[in-house]
Amino acid sequence: IIVTTGLILREVVNRKMVEETIQTIKETEREAEEIIKDADARCAGILEEASKKAAKIKEDAVRDAKEKAEASLSSAKEVGTQTMQDALKETEEQIASLRGTALAKKDAAVSAVIARLV
Repeated sequence: IIVTTGLILREVVNRKMVEETIQTIKETEREAEEIIKDADARCAGILEEASKKAAKIKEDAVRDAKEKAEASLSSAKEVGTQTMQDALKETEEQIASLRGTALAKKDAAVSAVIARLV
């Protein structure tokens, strides 16, 4: 009876130790799952934040590029307008010079035509 009782006690103790070990493993697995869930949630948050930052950087870059393009276009328009005004002024000066030359020679031309007619 004593041997049997000792064997039963040992079996009960062994069974209890096995149950405690299994319980510890299950608890450790649950904790690991929670850690994984937390890590996944943090990862998703980090990715979302990175995506927002990338979108902001892209938006800023596009805005800056548009501003620079508009400034370049405005500058080119100013240069073009000034070039046209300079060319118009030069043309008007040439026209005035030709008119002056034509008027100066008009009297001589009229006299030459009259002289030939007479």
